[in-house]
Amino acid sequence: MKRKFKALFSTVCIVSLFLSSSLPVLAAPPSWAQSHVKSTQSISKDSKTHKVSAIILKKRMFLNVGDSATLAVKIAPYKANQKVTWKSSNTAVATVDANGKVVGVKAGTAYVTATAEDGSKSATCRVTVANSQGTEKISVTGVTLNQSTMNLSAGGSIGTLTANVSPSDATNKNVTWTSSNLNVATVNSQGVVTPLTPGVATITVTTVDGLKTARCTVNVVAQPIISNVKISSNNADTTKAMNGDTISLTFTSNVPVTKLSNFKINGSNPDHFTHVGNVYTATHLVDSGDLITGAPATFQINVKNAAGIYSQTIEATSDGSTVTIIPKYARISKVAISSDNTDPTKATIGDVITLKFTTDEAVTKLSNFKINGSNPDSFVEVNNNDGTYTYIAKHLVDSGDQITGDPATFQINIKNAAGIYSPTVEKTSDRSSVTIR
Repeated sequence: MKRKFKALFSTVCIVSLFLSSSLPVLAAPPSWAQSHVKSTQSISKDSKTHKVSAIILKKRMFLNVGDSATLAVKIAPYKANQKVTWKSSNTAVATVDANGKVVGVKAGTAYVTATAEDGSKSATCRVTVANSQGTEKISVTGVTLNQSTMNLSAGGSIGTLTANVSPSDATNKNVTWTSSNLNVATVNSQGVVTPLTPGVATITVTTVDGLKTARCTVNVVAQPIISNVKISSNNADTTKAMNGDTISLTFTSNVPVTKLSNFKINGSNPDHFTHVGNVYTATHLVDSGDLITGAPATFQINVKNAAGIYSQTIEATSDGSTVTIIPKYARISKVAISSDNTDPTKATIGDVITLKFTTDEAVTKLSNFKINGSNPDSFVEVNNNDGTYTYIAKHLVDSGDQITGDPATFQINIKNAAGIYSPTVEKTSDRSSVTIR
């Protein structure tokens, strides 16, 4: 019996040894740590290829002072990098840590923002912190406007009203705007007032919380309207002006003018400003500061009425009139003609016709200077020692002078030291005349 048991045991051992050497070796199952590493590597790889498309965060949070709460954040897609950074707009009201935990510091409002690690996306939550009594809402106690009255011109520039809600940390500071007269003025949701027609409108701001109100009276007045704009000079040619001439700019205003603004004639403020009724005249003395450009002198008319409303700036005349500044020539004045006949208005053969005139500077040359079609027989200069000169030209009447029954003609044209010729003068200043008989 013992021998049979030993033989059987030996056989079992031999078979077991044979099987253990011929069967394949089975691998041990992976541990949790190994699986986690692979999973993390897979997610890390995916996050590099999946961009953040959205960050989902609650819009509002209410806390009491000293309380805290953690904001839950979701990032889409789930395979994208799930890391975010946190920031509070007002750490004096609420703070936030790296895990999104928000702590209420004092009553007020702060905005907590979660931003994707790559900075591509962000989301914000409005955090309202109430006082220690646990009041979640800070009620509005009043509202004021930055202006109680406003003056605007019909069809002119807009005005802007600003509402100040009290307290400054009220939970709901939203307001609505209304106008009592939409034909006179309108107001939009931002407090911008648009004037339409003359009249009065009351603009009212009302708080959504508590229905607190404040009002502004808007006076819309007619804007000064400028018309009949004309420009001229006191030169013999009113479309020209030279050193020493005066340019006059006239216009009509539909309302009385109280102030000038941006009012210029050829770049300078007017020397004088007068009016008769609603017709206004501004003058400008031309001097060496006025450039000779060959272009018409410029001007800008801008005036203000009693309500403080300015007109539009006018830069063109109504009738097309212009004044061009030209080089200065000798100005001719006091032109008179007479004869040595017993009747100085008549002349016969043998009589002498005398033509006298005054200039404001010395004459250097005569040009196109005639008395009854002939050059003068004599030409004398008299220095008046006051900056002016008197010239005397004489003509002896002879058989070459035709007897027409009309006054004798003349043309005065002279050149000054600068080489500038005067305009030709063919009329006397005092209407004097001489007729050859």
